[in-house]
Amino acid sequence: METTLTAATEAERLIRCFDPNATHAEGAHEHLVLSPRWGRLRRQHPLLATSPRDHGPASAWSTARHNLLTCRDRSVQLAIATYEYRIRIELRVSLDSLQDPAFDLHSHGHAVLDRRGDEKSSVAIRRESFWIRTLTPDPEGFARFEVGNSFLLPITEDAMLAESKTLW
Repeated sequence: METTLTAATEAERLIRCFDPNATHAEGAHEHLVLSPRWGRLRRQHPLLATSPRDHGPASAWSTARHNLLTCRDRSVQLAIATYEYRIRIELRVSLDSLQDPAFDLHSHGHAVLDRRGDEKSSVAIRRESFWIRTLTPDPEGFARFEVGNSFLLPITEDAMLAESKTLW
């Protein structure tokens, strides 16, 4: 059974990989996502994202993900690159499966990568950077594909403590 993550759930998981101490707070008129690590790296306030109250908390997490991944601050980019984990897997698929209209190679590749990422408690950084490459068939007649994507590993408390000492 494959589980499907919503974009907001995946955004929250990504933010929590980046900073396990990130919190969601409801203001009088807005939803806030606060990240102590974001504040330390940028040497600014820890407000990672805000969204209008009527948009719900999912919007705040999605905005936080967008702000994190599009941040041009070199220290934030370096932090993401440091904990980036690239996964590349070879898939063998029977020809019968490929001909089955219910089989979706794209979804299957994502699911296999997500399971591998879950083994390390990591989250796909950008789902849209997923790729598939066709390989030559194997001798048993299976079609072969290589799939891959980049994941963000969760940062440990020790690593965050060491990181904060080097920033100041």
